[in-house]
Amino acid sequence: MSDKKLTLNDIARLSGVGKSTVSLVINNSEKVKKATREHVEAIIKQYGYTPSKAAQALRSQREKIIGVVVTRLDSASENRAIRAILPHIYQQEYDAILMESLLDPKLLEGHLHVLEQRNVEGVILFGFSGVNKKIIKNWKNKLVLIASALPDFASVIYDNAGAVKLLMEKMKNDGHRNVSYIGVTSNDITTGSTRYQTYLTYCEKFGYRPTAALGDLSYQSGYDLAKEILTPETSALICASDTIALGAIKYIKEQGWEIKVGSIGSTPLMTFLQPDVISVRLGYQEAGLKASQLLMDMLRGEKTHEHVIIPCAIQ
Repeated sequence: MSDKKLTLNDIARLSGVGKSTVSLVINNSEKVKKATREHVEAIIKQYGYTPSKAAQALRSQREKIIGVVVTRLDSASENRAIRAILPHIYQQEYDAILMESLLDPKLLEGHLHVLEQRNVEGVILFGFSGVNKKIIKNWKNKLVLIASALPDFASVIYDNAGAVKLLMEKMKNDGHRNVSYIGVTSNDITTGSTRYQTYLTYCEKFGYRPTAALGDLSYQSGYDLAKEILTPETSALICASDTIALGAIKYIKEQGWEIKVGSIGSTPLMTFLQPDVISVRLGYQEAGLKASQLLMDMLRGEKTHEHVIIPCAIQ
């Protein structure tokens, strides 16, 4: 490698930090920890790296921007996380670019390319089942996933299994034995597969006969699936999300049935309209703040691949 002119990327790779951290060291930023600075400076000295004047001029004019990619702009849970992310980003003197993936890997790939062209410092990405390491490979050490995890990338995830566990235990302790479940199809790993499989696990543990139906995250799906599986003998229903639960509750009230409903999300709309629902709080705002903090730590060269699970609780 000494036979060719080194680039900023080469120094970052040799140092085991992000390119932005090397840039901060070169520009004598106070944001880099002393140990990290000394390590990077030693690598620079060892390999005789000299940044080009053109590159230094370009970096001095570089905008401090963080990309935030949500799955859906109308997602109540993701909006709660964003309300924690943006103030923290602004406090760190960064601006934000907000984009929507619509759960489409191709669209996400295009968004990330645009962000790369804009030379953004880092990305907070609300993950989904179509995200893989190939799509985000160029963002290693400067991207944090929310709601899903991949090896070698920092992530902040919700305790999806724990949320269903809490609801199943609550229903059992309250004397319910005929507990049904409405969820999301298994192509959604977190809201879908993980929550549904946990329901099945606890049905087996408690000796319950599972009665479940899976659809999408819409009100209408909740309504239609409730119509499909609920009977007057059903004593309790667990829903994978507040949106699904609101649709199911509409059907239950139309029938005049008394069915105890448990839901995951604890969104303001649910707690305001249906205070009797057993609601599990996943910690969306806590996840947003933690993801933003992790990203800032990574950009300063302090942390890389930390994985955080946000604890849940019955509201």
